[in-house]
Amino acid sequence: MDEQNMGNGQNNQTSQYSNYQDNTANVPYQPPVDSGDPDKPNTLQIVGLICGIAGIVFGCCTGYVGIILGIIGLICAIMGNKQGKTGVGTGGLVCSIIAIVLSVIILIVSLIFGAALIAAMQEAGYYY
Repeated sequence: MDEQNMGNGQNNQTSQYSNYQDNTANVPYQPPVDSGDPDKPNTLQIVGLICGIAGIVFGCCTGYVGIILGIIGLICAIMGNKQGKTGVGTGGLVCSIIAIVLSVIILIVSLIFGAALIAAMQEAGYYY
């Protein structure tokens, strides 16, 4: 009797696994789909950020160089953001705008102080 119960127990176990079908045996390997990684910054955005930062640095010293680098950075950041927006592109856009504004302010202030210095030197007789 015990042998019959054991036999039935083994039959129940084999019948439990006999209903399983392995449908993956004949399926060929399929590589994962590449989504293109839209969050990856492109080259124009990186160039825009670099030109914007350099424009801020050089804008404090000379206004002309800061304006030129700011405009180049602004154009690159806008063109890069058309391909896909990332934080790098937004940072390049903001830095380029800051570089242009800062350079214009420095340029205006230096022209005003330069004109005042020339007027003071002419009055003192040092500059003709």
